[in-house]
Amino acid sequence: MSTQWSKRSVIIATLAIIVACATESRAQLSSYIPAAPSAAQALTGSQQSAANSALCSAIGSHFPNPASAGPSALSDPAVMTTAASSFAGSTNLPLSSATDMLKGYVAQHATDIFASCAASNASSGLAAKIPGASSLPSVPSMP
Repeated sequence: MSTQWSKRSVIIATLAIIVACATESRAQLSSYIPAAPSAAQALTGSQQSAANSALCSAIGSHFPNPASAGPSALSDPAVMTTAASSFAGSTNLPLSSATDMLKGYVAQHATDIFASCAASNASSGLAAKIPGASSLPSVPSMP
């Protein structure tokens, strides 16, 4: 009878050690895995539009030729500061939250943002280079 009790004690102690080690390993592993961005940090459609506008405007104000700047211009501290201030004002967010949201948005979509800025600058800059274009009626967009 004491032999069975000893075997059970050893088995229970072994299981307890395995569970304790597994829990510790899981805790250590979770510290190495970056957390996924929360849904609260994702930008809504109107926030994306405001972010793009703020970023494009900031690039235009800090780079004489925005087209030659490239997507890396979005990570320029002066561009980010200017864009975050504008974005915070247009979305009624605190500056620190706006900055964090913009940094996350830029990290995921830098190429798309820059392409959008380039297309916007090209279409708006084209009318300015055509003499008398500002007095022409605009073409309505298709639905």
